Amino acid sequence: MEKLEKLVKELISLDGVRLLDGHPQGPSKLYRVGRYSFAVEKQDAILDALFVACERLAMLEAINSFLEFSLVSSEREKILKKFLENLEEALGVDGLLVRIKGESAFSKEGTFEGELQAFFSYEVSLEEGFSCEYFFPQKVELDQRRVDFLIHAARVLKCVLEKLKGKEEIQKLKHSQEEQMRLIEFQREYIKRMRNIYYMSQAMRSVYSLNSLYSIILLSLVSDRGFDFDRAALFTREKERHVLVGVAWLGGEDEKEQEEFKRRLKSKSLRYTDAVQFLREEAVTLPLENTLTERIKGRLIYYRGHPIFERVVLRKSVLRISKRVIKTLGYDAEDILNVIDAEEFAVFPLVGRWDTLGVVIVDNKFTGRELTDLDLDSLKLFSESAGLALEGVINYEELKKNALDLQRQRDLVEYLRNFSESILESLDSAVIVLNSEGRIVEWNKKAEELFNNRKEALLGKRFRDLGENFEEISYIAENSLEKLEKISLSFYKFGERYFNLKFTPFRDLKTQRVEGIIITVDDVTEVYKMEEDRRRREKLSTLGEMAAKVAHEIRNPLTVIGGFVKRMRKHLNDEETLKRYIDIVLDELMRLERIVQDILNFSREKEIAEFSNFDLNELVREVFVLFEGKFLEKRIDISFNTNNARIEVVGDKVALKQVFINLIQNAIEATGDNGKIIVTTEDLGEKVRVKVWNAGPTIPLEIREKIFLPFFTTKTQGTGLGLAICKKIVEDRHKGRIWVENVEEGALFVFELPKKPG
Repeated sequence: MEKLEKLVKELISLDGVRLLDGHPQGPSKLYRVGRYSFAVEKQDAILDALFVACERLAMLEAINSFLEFSLVSSEREKILKKFLENLEEALGVDGLLVRIKGESAFSKEGTFEGELQAFFSYEVSLEEGFSCEYFFPQKVELDQRRVDFLIHAARVLKCVLEKLKGKEEIQKLKHSQEEQMRLIEFQREYIKRMRNIYYMSQAMRSVYSLNSLYSIILLSLVSDRGFDFDRAALFTREKERHVLVGVAWLGGEDEKEQEEFKRRLKSKSLRYTDAVQFLREEAVTLPLENTLTERIKGRLIYYRGHPIFERVVLRKSVLRISKRVIKTLGYDAEDILNVIDAEEFAVFPLVGRWDTLGVVIVDNKFTGRELTDLDLDSLKLFSESAGLALEGVINYEELKKNALDLQRQRDLVEYLRNFSESILESLDSAVIVLNSEGRIVEWNKKAEELFNNRKEALLGKRFRDLGENFEEISYIAENSLEKLEKISLSFYKFGERYFNLKFTPFRDLKTQRVEGIIITVDDVTEVYKMEEDRRRREKLSTLGEMAAKVAHEIRNPLTVIGGFVKRMRKHLNDEETLKRYIDIVLDELMRLERIVQDILNFSREKEIAEFSNFDLNELVREVFVLFEGKFLEKRIDISFNTNNARIEVVGDKVALKQVFINLIQNAIEATGDNGKIIVTTEDLGEKVRVKVWNAGPTIPLEIREKIFLPFFTTKTQGTGLGLAICKKIVEDRHKGRIWVENVEEGALFVFELPKKPG
C-alpha cells in the first residue's frame, strides 16, 4: 500500500497533525485512515472533511488493488485471501472472516472451521440472491462510510466470483476497474482541494487586517495554488441597510489582460514551496485597485427580493448560475448579470458563526471550464472558513478600536484622577476619606498640615486608632454612614483649635452602593476667636445698654420706696396706714429682687451649666405641674403632643426648665382667660424640636425682629429679659436655635436642640 503511505506522509506534514503510535495525550481529536491513527490538536471543519476524504480514498485504493489482482489471477482461494487482506488494510482490523451464502466462512489462511458465535458480524445482501457476511473478531464501530464500503466491496467480490464461473465477460470487470479508477481520481482531486483549502484557511487565520484578508480570499480563488478560477469578485454585507457593497474584483478584463494576470500569478507562486507563505506574502503586495474593481467598488446591491442574492445571503446557499438559469432570470438580476458578463458563474456566501458577512462571485469566463459539483462542494467548505476568518478580523478590528477607546478612556481617567488629586491637594480644606470599614483611603495635604501626620503612614489605618481626639469624630462618621445622612458640626473643639466638620456618605456611581464617607475639615480657630471677641464686645455694649435700663428699672421701685418711707415718718403712730405702706415697700423690694435675678440669669456664664441625660417629655410635664393653678384659675385649655413617648437629650435640665417656664408664662399672658395653649415635642433623629403655641394675638413683624433682645418688652411690668434668657440658653449653651412665627390664629414659639451638643 505505497499510495496509502504517501498519503499518510502528506497528512502528518499538516500543521497540528500527529501520527499516533500509542494512546493519545491531551484533548486531541482522533482520526483513522486504514491502519493509521492520527491526533489533531484542534477541531477544524476542513481537516474533518480532509480526513473523511482520505479514509474514503484508502477504501477505494483497497478495492482497486483487489480488482487489479483479480484480473491477473484465476485462483479462487488466492482471490479471497487478497480480498480479506485489502479489507483489513482499509478498515484497520485483523482476523477478518467472510462467508458467502451457501459456503463456509473463509479467512486469509483458508476455510475457517471454528465457532463463529464469538465474532461480531455484518451481512450484506445483494440482488440475485448473493449475500456476503463479514465477521470481526471484536466489536467494531461501523459508521455509514464503512457500511457503504462493505456493500461496495461485496458487489466487487460478486463480480469477480462471477467472472471465475464464466458468467460474465472479463470486459465487464475491466469496466468496473475503470469506474473504480475514476472514483479514485475524483477522491484524489477532492483531497487535493481539501488540502489546499486547509492551507488557505491557515493563511486567512494568520492575518488581522481586512484588506490583507480580502486579498488572500481573492488570491486563493484565482491562483493555481487554490481554486484557479478566472475571476473572483468580493462584496461585503451591510445588514442594517440590507445591501451588498462592492469591495474588489480580481482577474482580467479581456483575454489578453487575463493571460498576463495568470502568467504573473504563476511566476510568483513558483517562488514559494509553502502555499501559506505564498498567499500571506503576496496578499500584502497584491494590487486590488484595477479596472474590474472600479466597476464594482462601492456599488450597492439590495439583496432582499433579489433572485440570486437573497438565497445566498439569507439562506446561506452556494449557487451555480448556468447559461440556462441566466436566461430565466432576465431583468430581475440585470444589476449583476450586466456587471459579471459571463455565461456561467458561481455565488457563495462568507458565513460567520451566526450570519452572512459577505458574498463572492467566481467565474471561468476566459477558459470556459465548466463549474463542477466538486467546485461547489469545495466552495461551500471554503465559504465557512473564509467567513469565520472574516468574522475574526472584524472582531479583532472592533476589539482594537475598543482597546484604543479604552486606552483613551484610561488616559482620560488618569488625567481626571491627576486633575482631581491636584484639586484635592490644593484645597484649603482638609479632606479625609474613609471606606465602609472606617479605614483611611485618602488624606490630602491640608490634612497632613492640620493633624501633623503623613498620608503614606496613615493609608489603610483605622481612623479611630489615631488617638483620643479622633474617637468622637470617628463615632460621628460611623453614625453618618449608618444613617446615610450628612452631618455638619460648627466650631468643633479639637485640642486647642476649632474646626467646622462635614460628614458626607459617598456612593459608587454605577452600583449606588455606599462605599464610605468623606470628612471635610476647615480650621476656624481664628474665626472662632474673632466671633468670641465680637460676642464680648456685644456683651459690653449690651451691658452698657443694660446698665442704663437697669438704672431706669431700679429707679422706679426705689422712687416708690423712698416716697413711702418719707410718708411712713409722718404716720409712725398710725398703725393701719403704716402697715399698708410697709406692704407697698415690700412689694417694690420683691420687684427689685426679680429685676436683679433676671439680670443675674442673663449674665450667668455658660461654663457653670451642668449637663445631664434626661427625658424632655418628662421635663414638660414637670413644668405643667407648676402652672396647674394658673391653668385652672384662667380656665386655659392646655394640651401636649409628641411623636415619641420618650425623647432622651443631653443638656442643662435646670436651664431648659427655665426656658419652658418663660415660654409658657408668656403664652398664659398672651392667650388670656379661656385661652388655649399647645406644647409639642418632635424627635428628629439627631435633634429635637419644641413648639409652644398660644391662641393669643399674632405678633407684628417689627416686634418679632426685636422680641429676643435684652430688656425689650411690650408689657407695662417686666424687665424684657425672659425671651433673651431663653435665646441665650438655647443658642449659646446648647448650640440650638429659637424663633417665633405667626400661625393658625396665634403665635408659635419654636426652638431646636441637638440631642448631644458638641
